[in-house]
Amino acid sequence: MSMLRIAILAFALVLPGSLALAAGEHGLEQVLIESASTPAQHQALADHFRAQAAGARREAERHRTMAKGYGGGKPPAESQRKHCENLAKSFDAQAADYDALAAAHDAEAKK
Repeated sequence: MSMLRIAILAFALVLPGSLALAAGEHGLEQVLIESASTPAQHQALADHFRAQAAGARREAERHRTMAKGYGGGKPPAESQRKHCENLAKSFDAQAADYDALAAAHDAEAKK
């Protein structure tokens, strides 16, 4: 079992009843973000966001590879290539955002 899953399970076990109910309505990730207060909880979130960043980077690379397959510049291949390149840029931006979130939670974990 991954460290994040262990942390989420442990954290969920100590959630007050109202927070546990909110987890079902709004997603466990949101509850963890809103209620993280210990270094371990912040570190678990940092690890989670690093994994999200890695996933976004994989998607960016996948779309860059697909864009290369649409080479040649003929329609509709040109529009498909641009589409893939735009998605790759978007995933790169997501990865950077997740890296920033991870860094912020790393800093909180060290307090």
